Amino acid sequence: MEPLRRAVLLAVVFSLLLWSVPAPSYAVTTQQEIRAGQAEDEQITSSEVIETDPLLNAYAQSIANKLWMQVARKDVPYNIKIIKASDINSFATEGGFVYIDEGLIDFVQSDDEFASVIGHETGHIERRHVVTLNTKAEVLEILSGLASIFSPFLMPASSLLGETVLMKMSREDELEADRYGLQLMSRAGYDPDSMVTMMSHMAMLGDEDSELVDKYLEDHPDPKARVSHLMGYPELDPKVVTPQERLVQAVSDEERARYSFAAIKLQQILKTDPHNVEALLRLAQAQLALGLTSKSRQTLGEAAQLGSPEARQLVGIRETQLRDIETRRIALLGHDPDFSRLISQIDAARQSLMASSEQLEPRTDAAENELKSIRSRLEDVEYEMPDFGNIQIGQNSHLASIVGNIQAMARAINSGMNDASQVLDNVGSLAPNKTGGLLAEDREILGEMAAPLSMHPIPDDSLAMLPSYDEMLRNVAFADDDLSQAVTRAQTSITLMDQSVGELDDFLRTLDHTSTGPGGDIGAGDFGGLQPRMTRVVQDFNDAAIAASQAAQLYNMARSRQLSVRITLLGVGSSPQRYETLQYALQQRFASPGIDYHTMVRDGLTPGDVTAATILAADIQSTPQEIVEESLRTHTSIVDLANEHGMHAWPLEIFMGLVYYDYTDDPTKELSGVGSAAAGAGI
Repeated sequence: MEPLRRAVLLAVVFSLLLWSVPAPSYAVTTQQEIRAGQAEDEQITSSEVIETDPLLNAYAQSIANKLWMQVARKDVPYNIKIIKASDINSFATEGGFVYIDEGLIDFVQSDDEFASVIGHETGHIERRHVVTLNTKAEVLEILSGLASIFSPFLMPASSLLGETVLMKMSREDELEADRYGLQLMSRAGYDPDSMVTMMSHMAMLGDEDSELVDKYLEDHPDPKARVSHLMGYPELDPKVVTPQERLVQAVSDEERARYSFAAIKLQQILKTDPHNVEALLRLAQAQLALGLTSKSRQTLGEAAQLGSPEARQLVGIRETQLRDIETRRIALLGHDPDFSRLISQIDAARQSLMASSEQLEPRTDAAENELKSIRSRLEDVEYEMPDFGNIQIGQNSHLASIVGNIQAMARAINSGMNDASQVLDNVGSLAPNKTGGLLAEDREILGEMAAPLSMHPIPDDSLAMLPSYDEMLRNVAFADDDLSQAVTRAQTSITLMDQSVGELDDFLRTLDHTSTGPGGDIGAGDFGGLQPRMTRVVQDFNDAAIAASQAAQLYNMARSRQLSVRITLLGVGSSPQRYETLQYALQQRFASPGIDYHTMVRDGLTPGDVTAATILAADIQSTPQEIVEESLRTHTSIVDLANEHGMHAWPLEIFMGLVYYDYTDDPTKELSGVGSAAAGAGI
């Protein structure tokens, strides 16, 4: 009988890769490709936590379906899955499988940017890049590389595949995937410019904090270099795109409630075609959505001078609505606001925030150091891994059970570390030399609230928002409390994980000295002695992962509260006309306009509340009205209600962010950093 040695799971991974990496592409049938992809998918889903939130999955699937209706290959069953990881990354495997890290969905600023990512990965599948990649020499290179880098506890399966397969793709393959993805998104009705903005603000993030996009840059070429190639394609070349095509794109943006993006494009169109009545009318509507009431009236006046009688009649209706805004929004106040009270409350919130920062900073520093120590200990534990390389593992054998349990440990460890790191890395600080994170964002929000109170006179839009100040201040306070609780849960998770690593080490040492019988399996007696210890280690790591997920939930609840305030600060509740633009955006994205304007005012809700209620209703298949009624009846905030209903806070934050970006997405900021090629495209 042979004792077990190091490198558990390598044989399993090698066999999976040998199965999924058949020889040259001309010998690979579609069915072989699909089976290979299914084998890879089984490995990925057994090692990763796959996001189950119904609304987030439906969102990704809806965009993917629009793109996949345009594909040339109809012989593979396309599939998209969201990996619960904060990395900004994506990848594709054989047989139609596309994987998106949740962090990337959180990073994109529009459906169109997300479509550009899915389109790119689909391009790899369409052009069979993963299949053609796998020549015999590359297989040997992949396998030899695996022997030195594979770590089941510190490197999830998606990272394994990304670093061994996807990063090997040639520059030509990546550019071809860009080209094909650009065609797909254009045919599916998405704005092709968004592939450029996606890459450009990825490049900007890389310049500011390269660690955030390291994983993406390992698997994809430099975004700046890719932009220069994109600008030569017909969908983006200003010499090829006609003014009418550009107008169609701008109209599509506005019809999908991308107000800021549409306004920028319409203004650019009018620079070369100032008499375009349709562009003027569209621009006036976008300006109204963005709160530029005076500019909207001016744009309408230009349209009236140039337009037909029908256009002038439409302009007259809209001008009447604009004149009505001032009287209606001031009437919202109902009483003279107590400015001194509001200023005092904001000052108190700032002081409370500073106290939280001073209290949280040493705790997060200590927890991060402990997390680093755990990572180091896990690397040492790798040396206790037994070697199953010369053993054929039976499907229902004791060894198969052990391998499955080790995969469960790895999944819990990776999930727990990801969630705990997300909290500790992003809580932030208000200390002068390290200001940043969510605490700094809270302070920025308070500054935005305070700014108009020092103006004389206070702008009308700001006056109309004053009734929402109490609710916004409550959200900031709740977010502060969420962050404190999140750090506590993260610390609990790390403590549990630290204890579990010791148990894991003991288990692996025992396993390492366990012998296999003639059949290549561990005997029933030895397995019976190992099983309780193995089960306890799995459970303890799961407990640590649960505590970390609770920390991440609280952290993302704080982010959702911040976005609720930011949406309200847009001023979209300052008049019925502007509020209609929010209702339109909610209808486009969630198939519901939320709550009507008068109900919002009557019940003391904010536009941020309405947005959160509409998202929660879509997630749990309820209605915004029912959500609001429950909130008022139970005196529970919408964000807390989402938590009570079991909605993951990360998707809630993602969707609230997308609504916010409908009004604030400014591609000129990203494009300023990607060179003259993008500027020449007129975007």
